[in-house]
Amino acid sequence: MSMPSSFDRDDQDEVNELVYHELVWKKIKENPFVPVGMLATFVAVTTAIVKMKSGNKESANVWFRWRVIAQAATIGSLAFGAMYQQRDRFLKDSNMTLEEMQTEKIKNKAKEREKLWIEELERRDTAIQQRKELAELKKIELEKIKNESSKIVAELKELEERVKEKSSKK
Repeated sequence: MSMPSSFDRDDQDEVNELVYHELVWKKIKENPFVPVGMLATFVAVTTAIVKMKSGNKESANVWFRWRVIAQAATIGSLAFGAMYQQRDRFLKDSNMTLEEMQTEKIKNKAKEREKLWIEELERRDTAIQQRKELAELKKIELEKIKNESSKIVAELKELEERVKEKSSKK
C-alpha cells in the first residue's frame, strides 16, 4: 500500500487506466499544435538531410533554418498550451466565469487607485499643514524681529539725541 501524494490528482486513476494510444490521443486533443510542430520539424530535418546528400548545401541550409523555426514554434505551442490548460484548471477550481474574474479585477484595481488617491491627498494635506505651521512660526519670528528692530531704532534715536545734546553743549 502506497502513501497518498500531494501531487495526486482526482483523475489520476483515470489516466492510469488509459491504454498508451488513448493517452497519446488525449494529449493530442489537449494541445494539437505540438504534434503539428513535431511533424513540421521532422519534415524539415528529413528534407535537409536529403538535400545535403544530393549535394545541394544551400537548400539544405534553408531547410535547417526551417527546422529551427519549427522547433521554436513547437516549444512555443507547448508553453502556450500549458498556460491555457492551467488557466482552464484555475477557472474550473474557482467556479467563476472569466467575465466575473475580470470584473473583480477591475473592482480591485479601482479600490487600489482610490486608496492611493486618498494617501496622496493625506500627504498633500500634511504638507500644507506643515507649511502653515512654518509660516506661523516665521510670522512670529518676524514680529519679534520687528519689535527688536523698533527698540534698536528707538535706542539709536535716543543716542543720536544725546550725542546732539553733548555736541551742542560743547
